[in-house]
Amino acid sequence: MKPYLWDPWASARTDPDRVAVIADSEESTYGDLTRRADALARGLRARGFPDGATVSTDIPTGPAFFALALAALRHGFGLFPIDRELLGLPAGSSLLASVATVAHISAEPWADGPALPCPVLTDTELTATAAGPSASPTPAGRLVFATSGTTGLPQAVARARPRRPYQGVAVVERYGAGAGRGPHLMANPTYHLGTLGPALYALQAGSTVVVQRSWSSGAFTELADRHRADSVMLSPDRLTDLVEAGTAPQRRFRVVFHGGTACPPAVKRAAIDLFGPVLHEYYGTSNGVITEITTAEWLARPGSVGRPLPGIRIEITRDDWPVPAGETGDIGIRLRVADRDQNDGVLRTGDVGHVDDEGYLFVLGRAESPRQIRTARLEHDIRLLPGVTDAAVLDGADDATVCFVEHGGTSAFRDPGPAIEATADLLELPCPRVVLAASGALPRTPSGKLRRADLTVLARSAPDGSR
Repeated sequence: MKPYLWDPWASARTDPDRVAVIADSEESTYGDLTRRADALARGLRARGFPDGATVSTDIPTGPAFFALALAALRHGFGLFPIDRELLGLPAGSSLLASVATVAHISAEPWADGPALPCPVLTDTELTATAAGPSASPTPAGRLVFATSGTTGLPQAVARARPRRPYQGVAVVERYGAGAGRGPHLMANPTYHLGTLGPALYALQAGSTVVVQRSWSSGAFTELADRHRADSVMLSPDRLTDLVEAGTAPQRRFRVVFHGGTACPPAVKRAAIDLFGPVLHEYYGTSNGVITEITTAEWLARPGSVGRPLPGIRIEITRDDWPVPAGETGDIGIRLRVADRDQNDGVLRTGDVGHVDDEGYLFVLGRAESPRQIRTARLEHDIRLLPGVTDAAVLDGADDATVCFVEHGGTSAFRDPGPAIEATADLLELPCPRVVLAASGALPRTPSGKLRRADLTVLARSAPDGSR
């Protein structure tokens, strides 16, 4: 089916009573959602905020949040969704200041909130001042995201502002979204691009978005069956939970998106057995999605994250020189013209990997030096071991290498120590210390990534082989 442009205002015109967002007891139709989005935009204008200004928000993912996101995209504002927990850290204020945030929008009064470098308003205060007609079309707004901060302090990444008015999204058949499709289930209700992106796309394409705010595998399958969901986004830790529980909705999904961090091949194969050949993996940065891969493609090339999307170019270099297919190097990207600022050149992802002869990308992990590349290779190889559900290798300044290994405790799992030592020896790394943990036991970010900064602290106290 040929892609076509669609947006929530088109859904509101054709079917205003169609449910747009469900989150616990909250619910909004497309008619209500778009009216609220327009009112929020008028409120921002009435406060004197100029075209293109950036506002931040900690409103929980749900109807009020999506209304604000649509207001920003359609009416030319920037929106920086940021967790209240992050705002309370010393870095929170500097993140807002780094993108010149003019106001913070919250669901509740800010009496007990941390000090911020901008005024704080509630979304109801904004709609109360929403006077006058809707603004004339301007270039579309943009989203700002905070990096996960798994290895250090988070950074704010502002996506390039489109040069044209908001036009919605191109509805593509393979994404399983649209007015004629069942809901999209948002099982990771976080502000990370990898989890928010598929939900925001589905909403703009005309699907109902169901937000699962409290995670459990049982609640997930119940929600999916009750709402007859057609698509879902699952971070690898959620995917692992479902695989280990062995439960799937009775009604098969059309698409199961996953991404945001590496998924061990054993987990992905089990997920394919559980859900069918409907897994759709993506790899990207806070600037946007870079590659995608279908189940059929992945089964032919296990471990790959796919080929770049149209208009995106991947460059693999070492010491700033291109390397041949199959050789490991730094992963750089050139975004599509529409997604980059005029001065953007090659964006460094911080990851290392290689492409094969057909242009499929394989990501090893993050690295900045030859030794870190070898460490990333060790981490990658550990994920390939039977029964391993995730891994993280920390290379300390004192030459100590600590390997954290999560596993499901199945009969397939064997002591990985000998295999890890043999691989480390081949890579000329010092004999590592192996720390075992049950699946899901290690500290993670809300988007499902292992929190390496916390693992560094844990490495000092965890005994070898601990569980």
